[in-house]
Amino acid sequence: YGYRCVTEECSLAILMVILQSVLSCIIDTFIIGAALAKMATARKRAQTIRFSYYAVVGLRDDKFCLMWRIGDFRPNHMVEGSVRAQLLRYKEDKEGRMTMEYRDLKLLNDQIILVTPVTVVHEIDSDSPLYGLDRKALAKDNFEILVTFVYTGDSTGTSHQSRSSYVPREILWGHRFNDVLHVKKKYYKVDCLQFEETTEVYAPHCSAMQLEQKEQEWNRAEKTREKQAEKSALEIKYSQKSLSAVALVTSCEEPEEPVTAPSQPPGDVSYRKAAVTLNRLSIESQI
Repeated sequence: YGYRCVTEECSLAILMVILQSVLSCIIDTFIIGAALAKMATARKRAQTIRFSYYAVVGLRDDKFCLMWRIGDFRPNHMVEGSVRAQLLRYKEDKEGRMTMEYRDLKLLNDQIILVTPVTVVHEIDSDSPLYGLDRKALAKDNFEILVTFVYTGDSTGTSHQSRSSYVPREILWGHRFNDVLHVKKKYYKVDCLQFEETTEVYAPHCSAMQLEQKEQEWNRAEKTREKQAEKSALEIKYSQKSLSAVALVTSCEEPEEPVTAPSQPPGDVSYRKAAVTLNRLSIESQI
């Protein structure tokens, strides 16, 4: 103020100072509240987490699997994340009332970090609700698969959640996702344009239950053939041993006159020749 200042005689100046202080407090409150609200909410952060539009069913290590993709398209990635999937289906009880059935889907990789897009895999085994569905039954069924991804942001440390769902018309049978990760000499390259792309591959139209039954039948038939081959090999081996134990003397030459002990020179012995047939082998021995 220099040599001038507000005194008790300047009522208008006192009022302006009070209004300025109150207004500055209000502005500071709004700014700080907006900053805290932006850090606490994750609307824009959740928009960067993408789920593939289609889920696919295909063979993976000779097992039917349901697969979909999750990707994070921001430079800073989350600390950790967990995926959960549930199958929702309307079911009619014995009294005729419609109830909602919830079935958890067991995932092979439920704990993930989205450094690169990840393909989440659910193996369709005997515990899966999709175990008895073939291609036609899957297309005609009425259910919804709800996918939830819970993760922690690296900047704020707060927990966020993203959700998506798949209905039967959004599940492609006999497809697989294209590769998005390419290995270079000194780095890895992620092709985000292939995130949604799929390729049609061979997959049986039967259900996972029917495929497992066919594999079990084939394994039993294979074991039966192996046992029969081992049995025939043992029979051949035993027959060879029995033949080797029998010697057939085909010819025998006897001396016309008996040889007396005085007529034999020292060191000479009488002998006879015998041709012995032993399993296709002729043995000539001196006795």
